[in-house]
Amino acid sequence: MNFTDNILKDALKNVLFISGTACGGKTTMSRLLAEKHGFYLYDMDQQYERHRAIAQPEYQPEMCYHMQDFHQQWTRPTEEQARWNMASLAEESEMVLIDLIRLGERQRVVADVIYSPVYASNLLDYHQMIFLTVDRREIRKTYFNRPEKRSFYEFVKKQPLAETYFENIFLGLERTNDLEQAAMRASGFLVHQRASADTPESVLTLLEDHFQLK
Repeated sequence: MNFTDNILKDALKNVLFISGTACGGKTTMSRLLAEKHGFYLYDMDQQYERHRAIAQPEYQPEMCYHMQDFHQQWTRPTEEQARWNMASLAEESEMVLIDLIRLGERQRVVADVIYSPVYASNLLDYHQMIFLTVDRREIRKTYFNRPEKRSFYEFVKKQPLAETYFENIFLGLERTNDLEQAAMRASGFLVHQRASADTPESVLTLLEDHFQLK
């Protein structure tokens, strides 16, 4: 069964999407916006284990790939790593869509997601989506500082080839950032790249203006 875009668009009318690149500020700003306006907060990262349990190699081969061999995963060429990052997120996007349709049926939702503009362009209005990004040079400084990444950091640090793994992880994230930013800027949706002068308050005002919440 295939649902047409107009049906999906109507089902998502109560959802505001805050997407973007790694370290762009999605999680912080989604939380602040949801808290201020009393919206339900949906965090894609927190759903990953549940989504992975649903995934099957026949239908979601990229999501299932990393369950097989950690060493092989994190020693792949940078281009392959970036391709996998984006392909696995694309597979998970269908699961995210179902979650948000259910949640948005009777309430406003702020969705903290990594969501491709390829999927968003036909399903969302301009004022439902924003991409928050960061200069690729900031990724190495901040990626593992986030609480949700600390357990992964500690796991990698204990591996015999930890230095190699960390370098490959960062190279893959940087390349993914380049590819995602190009797609986001070509999408027609608003893109905000984090600047040194930004504050949580100033970005929150930007979000409220864009989402027409004032």
